[in-house]
Amino acid sequence: MKTDSTGDDGIDLKLLADLAAGAEDAFVELYRRRQADVYRFAFAMARSRTFAQDVTQEVFLNVLEHAARFDGAKGSVRAWLFGCARHKILDRLRLERRWTDAMPPEAAEFDHDERLHADQRVERLHAALARLPVEYREAIVLCEIEELSYAETAAVLGCPLGTVRSRLHRGRALLLVLLDEAAEVAVDGSLPADRTLRTSEVCS
Repeated sequence: MKTDSTGDDGIDLKLLADLAAGAEDAFVELYRRRQADVYRFAFAMARSRTFAQDVTQEVFLNVLEHAARFDGAKGSVRAWLFGCARHKILDRLRLERRWTDAMPPEAAEFDHDERLHADQRVERLHAALARLPVEYREAIVLCEIEELSYAETAAVLGCPLGTVRSRLHRGRALLLVLLDEAAEVAVDGSLPADRTLRTSEVCS
């Protein structure tokens, strides 16, 4: 897996060092490079654009105030940003009780059926992610969507490497069940009564 979306964390390191030294333009450049990463992580965790925007803003305000605290020995700048974002996300989820809250519907126009189907698949994926227990959700988002290594993910989550592997294994299995349910809903419009998901059955 990739550990950095650009393949060169050295650029981020220099920008953060320059920012700590008082170079405001370094903050602008770091924001340009990493804002989308943080936003994507927050959106995948909460399935809300407003939520993701607020978290992203809070993360970079934290960066602006505490750039000098970054310790490169503990991982990449990108992983550090995800760690900052995770704390903000969990605090907000607890406060707002939005562990499985749905994204508000938004009007959209589709050029053709292919785009419609693609958007529907993405929406079903985000809906299924939102139904995962948060410990599985964050492991999948960091490893599969943000493409952090297992070691970096363990550092972000503050847990052993084996725990990351276990959460990924169980989370993937549960996600497949949820996506299967979503596909049935898309076809039939409702779930059969005996299709109620028991998390313990999938994750045991």
